[in-house]
Amino acid sequence: MQHQWLKWFNGYLVIILRGRRIERLINLAVQKKMQVWNITRYDDQRGKINIRLEDFFLLKPLLRETGCRMQIMSRHGFPFFLTRVRERYAFFGGFLLFIIMLFLLSNVIWSIEVVGNEKIGKYEVLQVAEKIGIQQGKFSFMMDEPDKIQAKLLENLPEASWVGFQIKGTKAQIRVVEKILPETKEALSPRHLVAKKSAVISTIFAEEGKPVVRPDDFVKKGDILVSGLIGKAESPTAVAARGRVEGEVWYETEVIVPIEQKQAVFVGESHRNFYIVWGEKQIKIWGYKELPFQNYEIKDQKWVMRWGDKSFPLAWKTEDLHAVETQEKLVDEKQAQDMAIQAARQDILSKMGNGGYIKEEKVLHLKRENDKVYIKMHVVAIEDIAVEQPIIIEGE
Repeated sequence: MQHQWLKWFNGYLVIILRGRRIERLINLAVQKKMQVWNITRYDDQRGKINIRLEDFFLLKPLLRETGCRMQIMSRHGFPFFLTRVRERYAFFGGFLLFIIMLFLLSNVIWSIEVVGNEKIGKYEVLQVAEKIGIQQGKFSFMMDEPDKIQAKLLENLPEASWVGFQIKGTKAQIRVVEKILPETKEALSPRHLVAKKSAVISTIFAEEGKPVVRPDDFVKKGDILVSGLIGKAESPTAVAARGRVEGEVWYETEVIVPIEQKQAVFVGESHRNFYIVWGEKQIKIWGYKELPFQNYEIKDQKWVMRWGDKSFPLAWKTEDLHAVETQEKLVDEKQAQDMAIQAARQDILSKMGNGGYIKEEKVLHLKRENDKVYIKMHVVAIEDIAVEQPIIIEGE
């Protein structure tokens, strides 16, 4: 391998030899310590050899002596590469300039991202970053080491317990971990937990206060579930009752689903737009003709310019607009029933609070009339029925 590189660096030629004394020519060349290799014989009067560039000029006397002729088939190596560069200096100069510009652009910070911050404002972090030399448009190799930058950021952000800094391609990322300060609990006024709707009690979990109902008890809207008055009955202490009381709640809902459903269908026509994207801005360069359709769905695709692991803020984007039209489709009765049941469930879930779920459901009435499916459902749901009610103390 080393000899191959040396041959390429010195330069060599591949030549075709013609004549009756080719063997004599090669023997004389070897005797004069010329480097000849890859010797190929085609027939009695033709052959091919590789010869070093500096030995090529010594070959002419031997050609005259043996009566052979030669033809240069190809030239290889560094000297010929330099010749081509001189002949095409504009192309190679432009290519070299492109590589340099690509290297420089790939080492420019085009965006700064701040993650992990909640209480510390993004603008405050960016101001500190700019103060210590982290700026958009700056070369990454002109910045301090990441460890030094992290130390400076942490020094200037007293509300942060840790700050990380790293460069991902052309983006600088500042990761902030904020100090966890002890929460100051808000002083709550005395209150009961009462039922917001009629239900059968399922479970009770009282964090503060005195439960006054038990599982399987029936309660009406406004009944006290967890009392905020604790202690002796003669002189109770008022507290802010807290907890969760789940109950079984009954719902009835009616839903109507038409047999004839409308849906968007692709009709085959499409239109394509082309954009050049730079950062968060995009410039439309193709697709200005008037659309032959009004209703459409958009599907877009973006190709970001990359070099190895580095990405650039320059991208190419295509946007395909596919024409659609609304068509009416008849669904069978079973599909309509399933759609009606699903719609009824969604109606019930929208009336329930967070954390609620359906325990039982029963279809009370189902019929088809005038190309519509009518359904009436009874649902038993488990949900949190407790709401707060202030305690009014006489004399206050």
